[in-house]
Amino acid sequence: MRSLGLKSKTKWEVYRKSHKKPDNIPTNPQNSYKKDWKGWGDWLGTTNISGRDRHKQFRSFGKVRAFARSLKLKSRKEWEKLARAGKLPNDIPRLPDNTYKNKGWTNWGDFLGTGTIASRDREFISFEKARKFARKLGLKGQIEWTEYATTHKKLLEKLKIPAAPSGHYKNEFMGWGDWLGTGNIQNSQREFWSFKKARSFARELGLKTLVDWKEYCKSGKIPKNIPTNPNRTYEKEWISWGDWLGNDKITNQEKAKNWLSVHKAIPIIQELAKEYGFKNRTGWTKFARTHKKLLEKLHIPIEPFDVFSREKVWRNMK
Repeated sequence: MRSLGLKSKTKWEVYRKSHKKPDNIPTNPQNSYKKDWKGWGDWLGTTNISGRDRHKQFRSFGKVRAFARSLKLKSRKEWEKLARAGKLPNDIPRLPDNTYKNKGWTNWGDFLGTGTIASRDREFISFEKARKFARKLGLKGQIEWTEYATTHKKLLEKLKIPAAPSGHYKNEFMGWGDWLGTGNIQNSQREFWSFKKARSFARELGLKTLVDWKEYCKSGKIPKNIPTNPNRTYEKEWISWGDWLGNDKITNQEKAKNWLSVHKAIPIIQELAKEYGFKNRTGWTKFARTHKKLLEKLHIPIEPFDVFSREKVWRNMK
């Protein structure tokens, strides 16, 4: 990177978006090389301090931290906003985390006096202890955990339990059912029945519509080895919801896959207009209501004015 002669982080942003960057150089080096990272000045070969702060004599870390705490700022973003506005004294660095690295710097919570520590900098208890606590709460799923973590943020911080366990305990996390003790397993970790066996079960339920199927899934009665979204799980074998439920009905979404393109549909619609004598949208609507099966056979949507509304050729057709 130093050989490129870039002078600032802004220049780097322009470079990485130009598609000239080799694939084996990370887009966010400050994250990829956390242990070795010393700031953008070091990365680009300017200095260890940002270009604007270069060659300046700054106050000691203790004095700068005292100044920062006197501002009563709540977050790093507020500090950065102040720095961009040019409201910091000349002897206060814009990037104190770079300037005072290994010279007293701990984290932004300590620097600003808020006590807040970024998730990536926190130390959490072991996965087993954290999961044991989570299971005692009696929560039913990820949504309830998220709500709990939001309303009990300070308690989790005190107990050193992450609000996002799936991210922090990547190697140990086995799904929300395991984390909360409900026994529910994520689809990606389940072993489902074969398509034919699952479809046979679905047909025996006597459900009539996709809405009925969704309500059934929400009831909690569905076996664990049958997916709630069979159209995704059995993508290769999938035909339609009518086939899945055994009623042969086809949803509008499935019908849309078989509709003709606007260019192929227009000539047919024009022929129908001549044959059945309609000249406007009202006439079409009356015709469509009484000839649904014909339109399905021709693969023409019942509401072409809505379906093809964005097509220029349709808008130009009188």
